Amino acid sequence: MANQSHLDQLQQGIDHWNQWRQDNPAETFDFSGADLSQLPLKGANLQGGNFGRAKLIGVTLTGADLQNASLIGADLSGADLIDANLKAANLAGANLLGADLGNSILIGANLSKTTLNRANLGNADLTQADLTAASIIGADLSRAILHQATLVDADLKRAEMQRTKASQANMSRTNFADARLMSADLTGATLDEANLSGARLNRAKLNQGHLGQANLSNATLLGANLSGADLSGADLTDANLSGADLTDANLTDVVLSNTNLEGAALNQALLPDGAQQA
Repeated sequence: MANQSHLDQLQQGIDHWNQWRQDNPAETFDFSGADLSQLPLKGANLQGGNFGRAKLIGVTLTGADLQNASLIGADLSGADLIDANLKAANLAGANLLGADLGNSILIGANLSKTTLNRANLGNADLTQADLTAASIIGADLSRAILHQATLVDADLKRAEMQRTKASQANMSRTNFADARLMSADLTGATLDEANLSGARLNRAKLNQGHLGQANLSNATLLGANLSGADLSGADLTDANLSGADLTDANLTDVVLSNTNLEGAALNQALLPDGAQQA
């Protein structure tokens, strides 16, 4: 339960609050379960605070410092978190539906089972963040950094991920159906059993990636780099890999029904039984 004396301090304005935090650096504060939706929190020093199950609907947290804060189960739907610092914050199970997290810092944050549908994460830094089983449907992650992030079982259907940097990320069983990943950097990423049906991966970097048993049916991979990738058992039915680089790729047991490989580089690739290199 929220501490009323802490709420009283916050309600006196951000300048007062930030000064109070500066004067009381060792003081821990608790806003769990509180309704803070009407408070202007732009630039607030909220580092390490407890906001478990708090209501922050549509609140302005632009440039706020929420490092190491606990926001478990908090409602941040429609919140403005542009330029906010959420490094190592715990947002497990939080509702960020339609929230704006553009340019935010989420390095090492826990976003497991978080709702981020239609959220803006453009240019956000999610390095090593945990997005296990998160719902990110229709979200914008253009130019976001997801290096070594975990997105196992996450739902990114129709997500916008142009030029997203997700090298070495774990995306096993992730749903990317109809997502746009043009020029995305997925070098060395794990996409085993991922659903990439209908996804657009033109010029994407998937070199050294792991796509075993992945569903790439109807996917577009024009000019994509799949050199050294493991696609064993993947479904490439009706996929377009025209001009793709599949040098040294593992294509054993791949389904190539009506697959377009025109101009694709297949040097040293391991092909399915009966297939021949051009």
